[in-house]
Amino acid sequence: MADNKEVVKKQNTDLSSEISADLIIKSAGLGLENVTNDDITIPRLAIIQSGSPQRKKKDEKYIEGADEGMIFNTVTNTLYPDTLEIIPCGFRKTYVEWVPREKGGGLVAVHDMKPDGTKTDPKTKKSMLGENQIVDTAEHFVLVKKDKSYEPAVLTMTSSNLSVSRKWLTLLKMKKINVKGQAKEPPSFLYRFNLSTVQAENDLGSWFKYKIEEIGQVPNESIFSQAKTLAESVSTGKVKASEPIDTETSNEESKDTGNPPF
Repeated sequence: MADNKEVVKKQNTDLSSEISADLIIKSAGLGLENVTNDDITIPRLAIIQSGSPQRKKKDEKYIEGADEGMIFNTVTNTLYPDTLEIIPCGFRKTYVEWVPREKGGGLVAVHDMKPDGTKTDPKTKKSMLGENQIVDTAEHFVLVKKDKSYEPAVLTMTSSNLSVSRKWLTLLKMKKINVKGQAKEPPSFLYRFNLSTVQAENDLGSWFKYKIEEIGQVPNESIFSQAKTLAESVSTGKVKASEPIDTETSNEESKDTGNPPF
């Protein structure tokens, strides 16, 4: 991705000098006692494109320092460095219903199945439900490394990124490890990957898509256990992703183009 000087946006985790540390310790967790998994959503990761509102200073979604090709957290607006480490913990396919951009845009609904009545144009490959567009969406639940710890996120892939998703899933499904003399299919969260972006283009213009590179197995049981907990929460439906946001560029074709950047 293009050079930039932006690093992870600092969050306010420092203790104010005007508040007693002992008082904070005694009050730890208060106000959040009744919060359960049903009340929490996992933030999504998305790519900032050339026309994304995160780059427009007068837009309410503007993020200072945002540049095309950057990956960001859609809840905290954290901008990530060129490459971040992720651990795949779960996968879900959804069908997101959008109002078309030319009619104002906006999220309508997230469907677990493609809605009845959806029609796909053989030329543009766009799927429509009445006047709304249905977008096939791959959702990868991952742990993202931040400093020395990991935090959950949802890596959302649509359009040309669907080919990246399919190849990543195929790579994981093909893996076999020898455990006590037996060939076993390992859990996806045994492995770590680097996530970055690369530029893609067609006759209409250019945009950024994901690049995923395997870097090895998770280093210890603590991280493995954290990943396993997230994987179990995904498989039982106990975790929810935050609402999708539209950052894609109109230059990107809805069909797969070229080879995925592995």
